[in-house]
Amino acid sequence: MKITIKLLSDLCTASGETHNSMVDTDIVYDEYGIPYIPAKRIKGCIREAALEMMEMGLIEQLQYLKIFGKEGNQRSGFSLSNAYIQDYDKTVQVLRALRSSKAKGLSLQQNVLNEYTDTRTQTAIDLETGVADKNSLRTIRVARKGLILEADCSIINPENFKVLQQAVSLVKHMGVSRSRGLGLVDMRLDKISHSERPHVKVNKAQLKEYNKLRYEIHLKSAMICKSAQGNQAVTEDYITGSKVLGVIAELLGSEKYREIMSERDELIASNAYIAYEGKRCIPGRSSLQKKKDQSWTSDGMMDVWDMLYEESRKATAGIQMTPANIDYISTDGRKVDVETEISYHHQRPENKSVGRATGKNDGSGFYQLCSIRAGQTFSGYIYANKHQAEVILDALERAGEIRMGYGRSSEFGAVDLVVDEIAEDKVNDVTKAGQYESDKYVHDAVITLVSDAILYNEHGIPTTEISEFVKYLCKVLRVEDIELANGVSPYLKFATTGGFNVTWGKRKPIHQTLGKGSTFMIHSDIGMCMEDLKDIFVGERVSEGFGEILAEKQRDAKILVRKPESRDKSANVALDDSEEIVQKLLLAEFGRRMQGTVRTCVKEKSKFYEQNKNGLNAAIAKLRGIYRDVPDYQEMLSQVEGIEKDDKNKLCTEIVRNVNPDQIKKMIEQEMLEEYGMRVVLPWSDSQLYKQTYRAYITELKYFVKKLEDHSRKVQEGGEENGRKL
Repeated sequence: MKITIKLLSDLCTASGETHNSMVDTDIVYDEYGIPYIPAKRIKGCIREAALEMMEMGLIEQLQYLKIFGKEGNQRSGFSLSNAYIQDYDKTVQVLRALRSSKAKGLSLQQNVLNEYTDTRTQTAIDLETGVADKNSLRTIRVARKGLILEADCSIINPENFKVLQQAVSLVKHMGVSRSRGLGLVDMRLDKISHSERPHVKVNKAQLKEYNKLRYEIHLKSAMICKSAQGNQAVTEDYITGSKVLGVIAELLGSEKYREIMSERDELIASNAYIAYEGKRCIPGRSSLQKKKDQSWTSDGMMDVWDMLYEESRKATAGIQMTPANIDYISTDGRKVDVETEISYHHQRPENKSVGRATGKNDGSGFYQLCSIRAGQTFSGYIYANKHQAEVILDALERAGEIRMGYGRSSEFGAVDLVVDEIAEDKVNDVTKAGQYESDKYVHDAVITLVSDAILYNEHGIPTTEISEFVKYLCKVLRVEDIELANGVSPYLKFATTGGFNVTWGKRKPIHQTLGKGSTFMIHSDIGMCMEDLKDIFVGERVSEGFGEILAEKQRDAKILVRKPESRDKSANVALDDSEEIVQKLLLAEFGRRMQGTVRTCVKEKSKFYEQNKNGLNAAIAKLRGIYRDVPDYQEMLSQVEGIEKDDKNKLCTEIVRNVNPDQIKKMIEQEMLEEYGMRVVLPWSDSQLYKQTYRAYITELKYFVKKLEDHSRKVQEGGEENGRKL
């Protein structure tokens, strides 16, 4: 389904931000400068319309709650995405191509934004004096009337479609200043089928007795992964395994889900971490350090020392070191960052006659949400036996749109979840050590926690003691003499886990955990097999991804880390300059260059204008009258030459000859073709070109005259030394 929104007047969906003190109330727009309407705003307006329907007796309260849910534990009956302009994906592709071309200056965020928006200025009037209040001037940015935006919508129970459709059609206003002429909209909900990406790209015939299924999550919209602290302004920078299990449980239903979870082989969903070039990154070790104030080299590299090794400690003795602060690192040693963003929201009072949040104790309020930015891809693994894997893959094949995380019924959490690889068999039962090759048999190994680990001591009390973790390892590997390596201090992080289960309406237990990125070295005289240490989860609640470890042999103490890459990689991309958005940006650039060229023409003739300053005002007034009456440049020049045919002072003629619209057009077109490699197609006729050029020209001349008058006044008031030179 799709909600279509047509703007019948200008619209301001306030973002809560300002733009360089030039715009006091800004609208919501994306990283490319394309405005959109957040789903929360749309859903709030639809809910108000449905509430009015309920109050008028058109629908029952039970039906209202089925559609919109109830605060606490009743989920909304439909999901909604942000509303974007028509052909949004195509426009974004074109803008990405522009950013990667020689014309990247055209695609600056503010340039794109100006093609869809205008600014309005307003002030407050003192009712007693009738003049503007001091410091009341405000500027607001609005999306232009006529824009058509579309939002994807999905409903759980099709029986509620008709009521939802009626509520959508009743929404007539939205946004800021809806009672002052802004925000008039026409909304409708239509049944439109969408082609969904397949969620399964593996052959089930390749499944073995125990499997490691690689899954990938691409964020189609921003996603909120709440932290254990419960702070809405903070989000985790990864997707927990429990959220993946939640998707599986929702697709299977409670009975089928309990069935596969109760099997002898434990179903495990690992955390999904940011992916780089299709491969899952892992948390950076807490033992990685760099020299203080060290920066990236010109080729984007940095020396990083692993302080877990004695060699590193000796080499950096006497040197001030600082943590490398590597959140995630790729398989080829590149530092990878997760991009987050903050969005601002408000809740209106219970009294619908008040159209804004007041900040008072009336049910209204302002709040902000932190989320993982859309467009990023995360990857993890599902460990399952053959039956579990078949059930999960079957459910995913039948799945439609998938949403995850907090606020997934509106604006957040729309994802593409795909199982795309059967990575390899996971060693389910620990095999005896003598069964493996000698080069896989080690006495020392470096352990890195890939995810937080929940531990209990022998008395059943939660703990973060590293010695308890070693005991868990002994049980899992069935090697009795594993211990921390002598003389090697562990580098530990600590975290808190908790949360709230909406279905149960209960808080999850809060635990202090060993945090991901913690690292230490273990030793065994008997020896350990590296194969046994592969794909191991240690501790409690491992089915949710807790306790994942990475075991490695000792490696180089000094490593090279690569600089993070931007999301939009620079590359030569074929670009069609006939695209609508490209021509709009080219036309806007043409207009800016025309203004600059006219300004340059006035500046170059400034001496001439100064010499004729006594008649300049009269000449400009004459030109303004002719400009309004004649259709093109040649007619203007002809009339001016006729008027000044017998005059000795042909000031108007010289002014008109100084700026020829056709010559300016050809010059700018050639400049832009050489600079951007693209040709601007002007939609203006000769008359429109003349009007645009001479409107700018006459404005510049009037400004020049004003400067002359100001200069003369200062000379008269304070002497020649106080007059500024032009």
